[in-house]
Amino acid sequence: MMQKEILDELKTLIVERLKFDPRRAAEMTLETTLPKGVEGSLGLDSLDFIELSVAMEERFGIVIDEAENLADDFLSLETLSRFILSKVK
Repeated sequence: MMQKEILDELKTLIVERLKFDPRRAAEMTLETTLPKGVEGSLGLDSLDFIELSVAMEERFGIVIDEAENLADDFLSLETLSRFILSKVK
């Protein structure tokens, strides 16, 4: 699976599970940041991250250890797609 494919899947998850406008998803790039409080980010809060984590586990067949500090992995779509790539290989 390529990073571009994962980015497209993440966009789909964000629209389907977090109820984002599909037009906004079309504008997302690897550089798009995720957490609330970061300028230009999608503004995801802790509940959004939990929902997104569950959706990622279902879609990609990976297991996310909630005990890990994943803040750096969930910083942007690029870091998140690299995190998924490392789990699916």
